[in-house]
Parts: sequence; C-alpha cells; structure tokens
Amino acid sequence: MNANPETILLSSLPAPADSAGPDKGSDRRADIDAKMTLVGELLKEVGCDGLLLLDPDNFAWLTSGATARGVLDPRDHPAAYCNGEQRWLLCSNVDTQRLFDEELDELGFQLKEWPYHWGRDQLLADLCQGRRVACDQVVGECKTVADSLRRLRRQLTVYEQAALEAVGGLVSHALEATCRTMQPGETEREIAAQISHRLIHRGVQVISVSVAVEGRAREYRRHGYTVTPVEHYALVTATGRKYGLCATASRAVCFGELDEEFRKEHNTVCKVGATYLASTWPDAVPREILLAGRRIYLLSGFEHEWLLAPQGHVTGRAAVELPLLPTTEELFQDGWAVTWSASAGAALSCDTFLLTDKGPKIVTPTETWPLKRIRVQGADFIRPDILHR
Repeated sequence: MNANPETILLSSLPAPADSAGPDKGSDRRADIDAKMTLVGELLKEVGCDGLLLLDPDNFAWLTSGATARGVLDPRDHPAAYCNGEQRWLLCSNVDTQRLFDEELDELGFQLKEWPYHWGRDQLLADLCQGRRVACDQVVGECKTVADSLRRLRRQLTVYEQAALEAVGGLVSHALEATCRTMQPGETEREIAAQISHRLIHRGVQVISVSVAVEGRAREYRRHGYTVTPVEHYALVTATGRKYGLCATASRAVCFGELDEEFRKEHNTVCKVGATYLASTWPDAVPREILLAGRRIYLLSGFEHEWLLAPQGHVTGRAAVELPLLPTTEELFQDGWAVTWSASAGAALSCDTFLLTDKGPKIVTPTETWPLKRIRVQGADFIRPDILHR
C-alpha cells in the first residue's frame, strides 16, 4: 500500500457560528418518535412491557440530547421510561423544571417525579410493580438489555448526525483557536484551560483535554496536562459533548524550526490516519483496517507504535461506544461515527468521522490550518499538518 504525503495550502473555512445547532423543534421530536418504534421492537423481542433507562448515555439517546446538569450522585440522575408508545421523564423535584424548560418541552414526555429527600428507589419499585420491565442496568427482576441498547445507539440518525457535526466543529475550533493564540512559556495547564474555556463558552461539556509539550507524549500516550511550559511544540487533544454526542480531535503547533524527529513522527501518523480513512466504509472489517495501518507503521520505521496506544473507536452518545481492536469482529455500518487516533512518538493524528455510503465524512474539520494531502491507492485524503508559528 502506498501512502505518499504532500503538504498543501491552508484551508480557509469560517469559524463555527455560535448557533443553536440542529433544530430543537419538529426534527428532534420526529427523531424521538422514531426511537419509540425501535423501543417497541426491542420490547417485543425481549417480551417486556416497558423500558427503563438509567444510564445517562441511554437517557440522552432516547431524548435525542437531554443532559442532566449538576447531579453529583448517580442515584439522583433523571431516568426515562417508555412502552413504545408513551414516554415519561423520571425525575427529582430539584431538576424537573429545568429539564422541561431547557430540554424536553413539547417533546411528548410525561412526568413521574420523586421528592429529592425520598430518593428514586421507591419510584422505580412502584414503576416496575406488576410489569415486565427491561432495563439498561441491573435492577431487581428487570431484564437487562444494555448490549442491545448500545448496538441501537451506535447507528446515528440523520438528526444525530447533524448534531454530531455541530459538536465536531466546536471541538476543532477550540483546539485550533488555542493553537493560533498560544504563546511560548505558557504551561500545559494554561493551554488546557484555554481549550476548556472555548468549549464551555460554546455550551460544550468537556469530557477530556490533553496537552503534551516538548515531546512529552513520547513517554505518556495518555498524558493529561502539567505545569511544563511550551517552548518549541505542543500537541493538544480534546473530547467534547453537546446535544448528548461526543467528538474528539487533536492538533499540533510548533514555534520556530521543527526538529526532524517530530516531523518524521507526524508524517507517519498522517499516513497511517489516511490509510485508516481509505478503508472507512460501511461493511469494512476493523481488524483488516488496523492491519493495513500496521503495514504503514512498519514501512515508516515505527513497527511497534500501534501497540502503545489505541488506534480508534466508535463514538456517539458515549465517548467510546466500541473500541476498535484487532479482535473486533463487528462490521462498520452506515451512520456510525468513528474516531481514528494514529500515534507515533510525540505525534498524534486524531479526528472524528461519519461513515457514509460515499466514504468517511469528517465532523472535526479544520478552519484556517495547514493541511497534508496523502494519496492511498489512487485516492487523496487530507490530514491536518503542524501549524508553524
């Protein structure tokens, strides 16, 4: 397999507008209504009367994006119950008003409320009394259907895909804007704070932010952030959630002349990332995609780098819906979202993509950023290059 890099000009896309994102009205309600059909089919399959959702990711899936805020105790988290036709919010009296005002108004949800000083256990017990109930967690005599729900929510609807693209644009903007304004001497903590500020400013929940300067990622592939100051180059990575969906991306910036070692590492991860993209199609086998990437690692002089960090995962309501490993048997499906994370030494090439019948569609696109065109099996793929300051 041939993967040849070629540096190209800066892209010139506008910064994402601070908009409301996907339509929160009729489109969202239609999306929830369609999920009622899926729930009905699942309930028939498992022989149950209703479905109880306690996992926040499944709650976000059924409500097409509703998120609890400020809930410190998992036992206080709002839940949902549905029977395939009707749907209810199960909620503490502390959270009811906000959830309907900001998240669920006019979306067809009824309410079952518990007083905060009682806790939700009695409400759940009353709800399940005399009913055959399926649940995403182990609760009493309920039938556990967590695996079935994970498979359902991986397949993003048209509404969810639009929401994910909105999230992805905000994540890449936060990373790139931070790199464009970063100054030598700033610490990893300060840089991470700037990324987090930009995400929160746009209503994005910060799931993870990592900053590695001066090659620290060579030692720690999961590196977080420290008080180490940037002098020559920095690698920044972020995962953000909005509308209940997650997107991840990375970018790299350098000050002055770049050393050859880091340039070689970055060129390698761009080639590996492009190789992964070339095979990111519906019905592709993950282990075969990873094997193609391993060949590029080998040819580039980084034979064992793939062993040092995960290379990718399916994302969506959870940051990691399905790890992509050499043992993964499930075929890629149209509508899945995949994050590829090729790494070598201090370099990382990470972005999130939608699988479509026309090929992978990036949801964490660049704005004004240097790009690298890489040809794989006769097709061109674009990866973010290093920003020189």
